[in-house]
Amino acid sequence: MRILVCGSSGCVGSAVVRALRWRGHRVVETRHSWQGDGGDVIALDFTRPTTVDDWAARLAALDVDAVVNCAGTALPGPASAGADRLHGDGPAALFRGADRAGVARIVNVSALDVGGGQDGWRAKQVADDALLRLALDAVVVRPALVYGPGSRSADALARLARAAIEILPRGGEALLQPIHVFEVAESIAALVERTGAARGVYELGGAEIVSYRALLAALRVAQGAPAPLALALPLPLPLMRFAARRPGVAALGWTNADVLRLLHRVGIARRNAAGVLLGRAPSRLAEGLLVTPPARPAVATPRRTGGAGWLHPSRGVL
Repeated sequence: MRILVCGSSGCVGSAVVRALRWRGHRVVETRHSWQGDGGDVIALDFTRPTTVDDWAARLAALDVDAVVNCAGTALPGPASAGADRLHGDGPAALFRGADRAGVARIVNVSALDVGGGQDGWRAKQVADDALLRLALDAVVVRPALVYGPGSRSADALARLARAAIEILPRGGEALLQPIHVFEVAESIAALVERTGAARGVYELGGAEIVSYRALLAALRVAQGAPAPLALALPLPLPLMRFAARRPGVAALGWTNADVLRLLHRVGIARRNAAGVLLGRAPSRLAEGLLVTPPARPAVATPRRTGGAGWLHPSRGVL
């Protein structure tokens, strides 16, 4: 099959590209700064308006069998015109253009708590609804917290796990169901290849539900970091968000505004489709972190010139 993967340089998108190519498919990737279309790379920037007719013409020329949209951010943020185009209006125009071009199947990577009332996810709901209204084989994938190489949310959590002093909003009892990005990609590849209709909404989560406190502990162990002084303060999230915006607090690594938005939303798949799509149970958190541990912080090493260099240990991959 010939498959267009939007957002192919991101965490999920790059994993999807590898999974599809490993299975023998021809993948067309996207780049913001690419000049022109053709071959296996096209230019794509959802923040720049593109009409449905333009998308139909481009996709007809590419002659793709399926589209997988992985473009967007992994963490909910404040609503803005740019975010609306990136997550909502831009993909919606692409989907309608693909329908006109005769593309058989579209997979849109959304978010687990779409419809949960957060401004940052309302645009994703727009794209999901636009896709599901089309007559083609429309697939919406809603993963829980995605960790693994390139995950912005997991990197933010890993930094917090290394903090000397750990403050746990709501006592650290917020529940999450982390799933490795490689297994998200495998699940998406299975949906792309499915014989017959795949239409529907698929929630993806890992093998276990863990608390925020347990997640930080697992990330700390994976990085070989010492245990912090854990302060399980029952602070309300609005107060934590206010503190996260204060430069002095942020510098201490106590909290992170993006992570607080993550904890505010539901992190558990109600109907976890990962096992069916993978053909096995998804990995446990400790198993995934053993395969691809978080990148450890850079270590300063003195140079002969008296300056300080930075050594970046390599990140393990499958």
